[in-house]
Amino acid sequence: MDIEEMRAELERLRRAVEALEQRAQAAEAQAALYQGVFEHLPVPSALYRADGVLSDINRRNREMLAVPSKEAIVGKHNMYEDPMAVAGGYTAHFDRVIGSGECVIMAPTPYDTADAGLERTEDRTVWTESRMSPADVGGARYVIGINLDVTDRMHAQQAYQDSTAFVTAIVEHAPSAVYVKDLEGRYALVNRHFERLMGVSRDAVLGRTDRDVLPPELAEGFAQSERRVIATEAPLVKEEQLLLEGRAHCLMTTRFPLLDSRGRLYAVCGISAEVTESRAAEAEAQRLQDEILRLQEARLRALSTPLLPIARGVVVMPLIGNIDAPRAQQVLETLLEGIVAHQASMVILDVTGVPTIDAPVASALVRTAQAVNLLGAQVLLTGIQPAIARTLVELGADLGGILVRSTLDSGIAYALARGLGRVSA
Repeated sequence: MDIEEMRAELERLRRAVEALEQRAQAAEAQAALYQGVFEHLPVPSALYRADGVLSDINRRNREMLAVPSKEAIVGKHNMYEDPMAVAGGYTAHFDRVIGSGECVIMAPTPYDTADAGLERTEDRTVWTESRMSPADVGGARYVIGINLDVTDRMHAQQAYQDSTAFVTAIVEHAPSAVYVKDLEGRYALVNRHFERLMGVSRDAVLGRTDRDVLPPELAEGFAQSERRVIATEAPLVKEEQLLLEGRAHCLMTTRFPLLDSRGRLYAVCGISAEVTESRAAEAEAQRLQDEILRLQEARLRALSTPLLPIARGVVVMPLIGNIDAPRAQQVLETLLEGIVAHQASMVILDVTGVPTIDAPVASALVRTAQAVNLLGAQVLLTGIQPAIARTLVELGADLGGILVRSTLDSGIAYALARGLGRVSA
């Protein structure tokens, strides 16, 4: 080979080397790009060898697991030697990916970094939803793992479940009957107190309407109230009388609309508090109050028209204050009953304490005297005031058969002097 040929070969080799260097630089740039993309993926990612050893892990995954650096875990962590990975089922799914090449999506699983044997900046428990896919590179199988951090979602779900359990416990143990119906009147929820009150199990009512489980008249009454709540979208409080298993119940029921997050009506809730005993207690209290008032009224009547026996056959009724028509009628009734009870032959009616009377009352007193005469007794009227005398004269009242004395003392003396009886001890 001459010099020219050698020079040409060297030039060709130089250009080949340059091309190789360019391809190597491009490959390095491509690898750096892929490495950068992997490092900055917004989802936690990792790459494992078939023997379970961690080959790479990106920044987001390290942050989630509180791992300080790649060097602290890459090439050192083996999934098969990780107790949390074994207990959480990670290794079992890893074997499926290695063996069959299928992609696997795991259910959310807790991962405690304190028990995983990792070098970490802090201990924490994270919930991950892991997805594993095979990657065959250079004749070797790797596994790409993406660990979606669902810790916040699981905490929110747990909080929702706790809140639901809390509300369910309150409703279930409430001392009132609680139920929820959809807009078609079908039961969606009932509590224990509802079951006890209505005498039915929840299995017998859920998904059914009142017409399926209650007497027709009761079902229609409930339906009317619920239709009103649906029409007005406003609460309705109503006292209801129910006859259940032969026993009368008085319920104070509050029905109100249930709205979804968009403010749309989707159900009606009812809460029925039994007030049977309180209503019975109120009725009894009212009865006792009425009885007390009746006794007080009778006592006041007795005090307003007292009838006092002062001697055998002689009774005195001193009247004080104004006399209206009802009181005049009471005077008549008391005198007639007293004459019979005391076998009286003379009644002294003292009006010293009566300032005045009107025409109807004056007529009533005259009729009283006449009624007394019919029972064989005589009326002695004492203490007539000038105003009363004027009224009697203006009326032209017939006082025949009525004895009159100026004072009560003179009247009593007259009755005793006539020997109608002796003074009682």
